Amino acid sequence: MEGQILQERSSYRRGLVLGLTMAEIMVLLVFCLLIAMATFLKREESRRIAAEQALKEEKAQNEQIRDVVNSLSKSAAVAEKVESLSGLSDPQAIDQYWRELVDSRSVVKDIEKTISVKDLRESLANIAALRASNIDVDKALHDAEIVGAINRAMIKPGDPPVSAQAVLDTLTRGMTQGPGGHQWPPIIRMSEADGYFFKSGSAELSPGFQETLLTRTPGEILDYIRKYDVDIIEVVGHTDERPIGVRQFSNLDRELLPVLKSEAGVVSLVPADNAGLGLARAVAVVSVLRQSPLLAGYKLIPLSGAQLVNTDETLAISGSSGDIQQRRRIEIRLRKSSSSDTTATLPTAAPVVPR
Repeated sequence: MEGQILQERSSYRRGLVLGLTMAEIMVLLVFCLLIAMATFLKREESRRIAAEQALKEEKAQNEQIRDVVNSLSKSAAVAEKVESLSGLSDPQAIDQYWRELVDSRSVVKDIEKTISVKDLRESLANIAALRASNIDVDKALHDAEIVGAINRAMIKPGDPPVSAQAVLDTLTRGMTQGPGGHQWPPIIRMSEADGYFFKSGSAELSPGFQETLLTRTPGEILDYIRKYDVDIIEVVGHTDERPIGVRQFSNLDRELLPVLKSEAGVVSLVPADNAGLGLARAVAVVSVLRQSPLLAGYKLIPLSGAQLVNTDETLAISGSSGDIQQRRRIEIRLRKSSSSDTTATLPTAAPVVPR
């Protein structure tokens, strides 16, 4: 008896899909289609009502304009006045002239919402005066924007605006070329050969190196900033070509930012290759320089040169894997913000005005 009941249940389940018979599934499909059709018809009905409303408003406006035109056409005095002002005699041309006059009045009302007619006339008179003096209006506006941007970039918050002469002196200095072309700031090199040591395979600074970065280096950088009118400080970490050892992982993705913000110690950085080691050491130097009030307001950017650049600025493609202290170095390079950098940071940039 039990075997018979199980067999009957098995045969019953063969006609089910997700617990529903085919007939029930068809009913659900028809119901879903009806819901979709009802939604579509409702949306089309809303569009039809909106279109009918817009058409109704357009017809009412046309009727209003037609009534005004008809009433004016019946007034002989008004018709003569319009005819005398327009210099037209054809009724259709006069009708078109009147329509344009009404449209012009609407435009004037829209303009008066943002600027008075008096100010508009004065602006047009100024533009005419500039053109009479062979001055391009668009170029004059562009020059004014440039002068404003220069003033915002050169002054500190709360300081008075920079004089026009100071702006001209800065521009002249930037465009002046010496016998060998532009004079770029020198590169400040701090290598292990000069006593600026890191621990082997680590970004931890030696005590003497850290003391120099806190006391002497910021003043040296600030002197170059004022002399060459620059505002970006790039700190590049270089290594030699010796592998730092086999490491299965690197935590730079997770730990670089906390170290940069002085929320974690440099000793926590674990690079897995020379590229990461160079960047970790640059971040270690930047984290110390950021503590100096002399460099506040300037952009400090850590970069990695890894083992790819020799001390003479050539690519290290010869394959020198020896112990070369000069190549294990930090280079501090100074440059001026590009136009895109300046535009993006004008509200907050506050470089020192060059003496």
